[in-house]
Amino acid sequence: MRPLLRLQGFGNVGLHSMRYLHRFGARCVGVGELDGSIWNPDGINPKELEDYKLANGTIVGFPDATPYEGSILEADCDILVPAASEKQLTKSNAHKIKAKVPRLPDQLITFTLSVQESLERKFGKHGGAVPVVPTSEFQARIAGASEKDIVHSGLAYTMERSARVSTPNLSFDDVIKVFDV
Repeated sequence: MRPLLRLQGFGNVGLHSMRYLHRFGARCVGVGELDGSIWNPDGINPKELEDYKLANGTIVGFPDATPYEGSILEADCDILVPAASEKQLTKSNAHKIKAKVPRLPDQLITFTLSVQESLERKFGKHGGAVPVVPTSEFQARIAGASEKDIVHSGLAYTMERSARVSTPNLSFDDVIKVFDV
C-alpha cells in the first residue's frame, strides 16, 4: 500500500517535497494553494503539475485532477506536508489534522527569502530590505549543494526528527516501510 500524501503549498518546498516523497513511493492525492486546491485519488504526477503551474501560473484547472473543496490540512491522508506560509497549523485546527505520520512543522525549510520577508514584516524595511547574510561557515557547509539537495536534506532530517518525538528510534526508512513501499 502506497502512503497517501497531501501538500499545502506548491512552491519550492512543496514541489521538492512532493518529488522526493513520490520517488520513495508516496502517492500525492491532494495539493492546496491560496487560489484553490486539487485532488486526484489515483495520484498527481509532480512533473506534470510543475509543468502545468509554470505554463499557467496556478495549479487550478490542472487537467489530471478535480477541484477540492475544503481544507487540505484537514483532509484524510497518511503524510501531510504543510509547505505554505507560516502559522497554518494552529490551536484551532490542530485537532482536525488526520495525517497518520507525525505532522511536519509548517516551517519545513526556511529559505533566505522567507526569513528576510519575516524580518521585514516584524521590523519594517527601514530604508530598504533587511540584509540576510549567511556566515562564511554556513556558506562553506553548503558550498556545492543545490537548492534541491538542501530541501531533500532538510526534509529527511525533519521527518526523522518528527518521528522520533512520538516514536523513538524510528527513521524515515522505517516510516516508509510501514506503508510497504
